[in-house]
Amino acid sequence: MQIVPTVLRRIFTLFSLTLFALAPFRAASAQQGQRLNLVRDAEIENTIRTFLTPIWRVAGLDPEAVQIMIVQDNSLNAFVAGGQRIFINTGLLMRTETPNQLIGVLAHETGHIAGGHLARQQEELRRLSTLQILEMLLGGAAIAGGSLAGGGMGRSQTGTGSTQIPGSLYSYLQYSQAQEASADQAAITYLERTHQSPKGTEQFLHILEQQERMLIGRRDPYLTDHPLTPDRIESFHNAASRSPYANTPDSPRFIELHRRMVAKLLGFTAPSIALQRYSEGDRSVPARYGRAIALYRTGALGSALLTIDGLIKDYPNDPYFHELRGQMLFENGHVAQALPSYRRAVQLLPGAAIIKIDFARALLETNNPANDQEAVRNLEIARQAEPDNFELWRLMATGYSRMNNRGMTSLARAEMAVIRGDRPEAQAMAAGAVRELPPGTPAWQRAQDIKAYIDSRPRRN
Repeated sequence: MQIVPTVLRRIFTLFSLTLFALAPFRAASAQQGQRLNLVRDAEIENTIRTFLTPIWRVAGLDPEAVQIMIVQDNSLNAFVAGGQRIFINTGLLMRTETPNQLIGVLAHETGHIAGGHLARQQEELRRLSTLQILEMLLGGAAIAGGSLAGGGMGRSQTGTGSTQIPGSLYSYLQYSQAQEASADQAAITYLERTHQSPKGTEQFLHILEQQERMLIGRRDPYLTDHPLTPDRIESFHNAASRSPYANTPDSPRFIELHRRMVAKLLGFTAPSIALQRYSEGDRSVPARYGRAIALYRTGALGSALLTIDGLIKDYPNDPYFHELRGQMLFENGHVAQALPSYRRAVQLLPGAAIIKIDFARALLETNNPANDQEAVRNLEIARQAEPDNFELWRLMATGYSRMNNRGMTSLARAEMAVIRGDRPEAQAMAAGAVRELPPGTPAWQRAQDIKAYIDSRPRRN
């Protein structure tokens, strides 16, 4: 598991929809930005894909086109942004008690994507004045997610105790409420078509309701962008009462995958709690897994290696156990010893680009020319699935530089600059790559494409 520092805007509310991709408002939102971390982990991402692929298919989506983004944050949140990207907080993943609960929540998010709500809400957003939008942003409120109560909007009280808001905003919030209800109905349909129960969503909404009572208290029903939780609970309760699949249990495989995911996240993000939850006497795989991670995260490398080695002995073909062993050794300075574990993980799961990137990082750390070449080979394969991965291009630049390949080094640095949004650097590096690469090759053409892309973008102060 890799934790990638990044800056994400504070736009998190369960089942919310975000519109912060609109360029004119990036500067304002940055003022309210909050530093958060993205979690990249092949196992967790593959687990979520395993759970959601049937849902995506009945929703008419291409599973390969949907991106899973995991945010390291303890709150119970998930949202859709930037096309077909589903952002999921680690707190939500760990708080779900069954696969069915998580599937129901993410089926709702799928409903937003399939319903084209992002594009439609952008149309609604254009009806608001710039001042109103900026007030929402600077007040710390999400445009399409979360309560506007408490924001800097200059509220006044009406005779009924509700908050008075501009008519255009009220219209927008009503529109958003309709979308949330639509996504709920879509989720119920997807669960029905995949023969899964709506009960999990109902159960999790009860958890959310308890959370709302603790954190928010009473809210004005007009100041929320989605229906109040009791209404949503009733909707899923009624769906469960009608569904022939209401009592369909999760498969043993899904239950095991879910338990492993929760144990892994807990071990990485809250190791002390994981050590309390997963005692030495618990010999289940998730418990041993979570304990191994927690031991390594608390500095007990010897005990952690003994625990993960026991799992590898029992399950020698589990790629994630080998990956974890490699990470344990690498991050504790035992780079050479980490390579066999990473190599075995890559052999067992050749399609996992994230593991290939970690393997390449370890290879480059050995400062061995032969390993540099192997690292670049793995990165070249990984970039097909991770073309926007900054760390991949950074490692690529390092590897090609050591191999004295100036053209590919410049191209990798151009890709890094594009991801950072550094226009001058991207232009300079792409121009250098064009000069240094053989004309007509795919790499040369990519450098030309970067130059054309930069030239086509409007200049901004």
